[in-house]
Amino acid sequence: MTITVQFHGILADWVGTPAADFELGAGATVAELMRAIGRRYRKNMPAQLWDRQRDSFNKKIRIQGAARVYTDLETPLEKEEKITFMLMIAGG
Repeated sequence: MTITVQFHGILADWVGTPAADFELGAGATVAELMRAIGRRYRKNMPAQLWDRQRDSFNKKIRIQGAARVYTDLETPLEKEEKITFMLMIAGG
């Protein structure tokens, strides 16, 4: 299944692209998407953003789907889901 990912704000700068498509198997989880992001973009990301040992974001990231916010990495993604990754920043 194809998952479209948008990187919002400074994440797009750090990753090196504002959006990308990922081909994942049926029933893939948020954790599998994170690993795919890591495989493709970890070399572009600074250490303050990406933990290479855990293969995951270091910073608090909001993972927003079309109809929900993903908080559990083991949650299956919806087929053809569009996911937005946003860096959570304190202040206003």
